[in-house]
Amino acid sequence: MVQATKVALEILISTMDRTDLSFLKPMFPNRNLAEFHILIINQTSSDRILKTNYSNIRVINSFERGLSKSRNLAFKNSIGEVALIADDDIIYLPRFDTMIIDAFQKYPDASLITFQMQCPENPHPKKYIHQERRITSLRHQPKPSSVEMALRPDYLMKKGIHFNEFFGLGAEFPSGEESLFVLEMLNKSLKVYHIPELIVEHLGESTGSRQGSEKFIWALGGLKYLEYGERSRLWLLKFVFFLVRNKSIPIHKTIWAYKIGVKAIKRSKEIFKNNNPLK
Repeated sequence: MVQATKVALEILISTMDRTDLSFLKPMFPNRNLAEFHILIINQTSSDRILKTNYSNIRVINSFERGLSKSRNLAFKNSIGEVALIADDDIIYLPRFDTMIIDAFQKYPDASLITFQMQCPENPHPKKYIHQERRITSLRHQPKPSSVEMALRPDYLMKKGIHFNEFFGLGAEFPSGEESLFVLEMLNKSLKVYHIPELIVEHLGESTGSRQGSEKFIWALGGLKYLEYGERSRLWLLKFVFFLVRNKSIPIHKTIWAYKIGVKAIKRSKEIFKNNNPLK
């Protein structure tokens, strides 16, 4: 792919098995697609290739699998001074692009700025802190979601920061990649800000609604080992009792949940013993 001139904002969409661009229009209601610069990473097979005839819409067909791999490929090929992470099941709200560009003008030292999303079908919405601020820790605030994130891809690439490909859909640990991504930035003292503005509506299932699932416990156990090391087992005990109190699992599944978490911690230790990205 020939690199184009840099643009102020590029939208990086991860999708799978697409053969036409019809999925784009519902994402941008009441807006003309010609207004945006878009890069689509289409993870697919050789018999399902996506093509574009639009100069402002670029496509990379990738034969790898894994959401984090898709995100990283998008970062590597982005032409945006600022890039907005996107999925194919979201709807952008009015003026989202103006709000993002304005935010980076206000905070020129920002590596990443998070915004807010609304989930109409989610009975347990995120408990956002509705205050504009610099983020220095992920404690006591909702887990960041990738579709809320806008960033400076060139700067992060130079700093060696990317989504860890052991985490995320299609990977060994099927979630947790967003938290690990932000934690790595914070550990390297990069500037991360939050702007309490709604930019997107998300149509998918929320993480909170599946936090008692085996996959979620497994992924979180793997992530917490990177944060806490051997202390992650103590964290796991507290988390299992939280799941019971929150009615995410019944009390008779307490030991089941703890065993899953312990296995995940052991697996994470095995994978990251000599290359913990948070150390």
